[in-house]
Amino acid sequence: MKPENRSELPQVDQVIRSARTSVFFIDDRQSVRHLEIGNSQLVREAAARMGATVEEVELVSQFRCMGSNDYLLWIESVLGLRDEKRMYRENDQFDFRIFDSPDALYSALEEKEKEKSGTARLVAGFCWPWSNPNPDGTLVNDVKIGDFVMPWETKGDQWAGEYPPWHQWAIKEKGFEQVGCIYTAQGFEFDYIGVIIGPDLVYDSSSDRLKADITATRDPVLKRNAEHFRIREEHIPRAHEQGNERVLRLFCRQGSGGVFPGENEVNFSS
Repeated sequence: MKPENRSELPQVDQVIRSARTSVFFIDDRQSVRHLEIGNSQLVREAAARMGATVEEVELVSQFRCMGSNDYLLWIESVLGLRDEKRMYRENDQFDFRIFDSPDALYSALEEKEKEKSGTARLVAGFCWPWSNPNPDGTLVNDVKIGDFVMPWETKGDQWAGEYPPWHQWAIKEKGFEQVGCIYTAQGFEFDYIGVIIGPDLVYDSSSDRLKADITATRDPVLKRNAEHFRIREEHIPRAHEQGNERVLRLFCRQGSGGVFPGENEVNFSS
């Protein structure tokens, strides 16, 4: 678009101004980095500027995770994103399992992938290095937990040997042999998703919940977030919600038929 045709208005203002009725579907805990925009308050402020009336409707359930709302609320409780303590009750429709090792986790996913290709994917928080491909085009096995080793999704927009570029990780067959991160998996839904809980999430015995260890992340933006949250904590409710907890929350909501978490041996040593 030519510069003279560009609007200086934020996109949300443009949408409200251009339509008689605008509908925004928003999950205020969807953002991971503090500079990401698109929350409910932003829409309220834009509507006030445009003289528009706001009507808010809460969607209390969803079709993800076989509509298991108890499971979704329990995940938020475990991560400290919800004040109330909740118990998870197993049901026949949704398959939730916890594994002691990534090898056992990956084996369970392989069984699902054999039944139907493209059914399952493995993901993890960004707490291992993400290397460029080797000179011969092969990928570096950056994710290492004991004897388990696997490469991240491919860096860049080009194929790395038989591995697809990062934006095709979720849909190409070889993506099953790579670990995906939140920035690649976000927006997709799989029948089964395996979630490696790395050292960036630890068990807090005082609260009986998982909490973030921001020092263990390899995401430079999330590291800078730590200072951002520390400064704003007095002014913003629930500012202790670190990006790491939100990443796991999003991962654990992306399996329509089942979610298989596997823990890194570091996590629950306390």
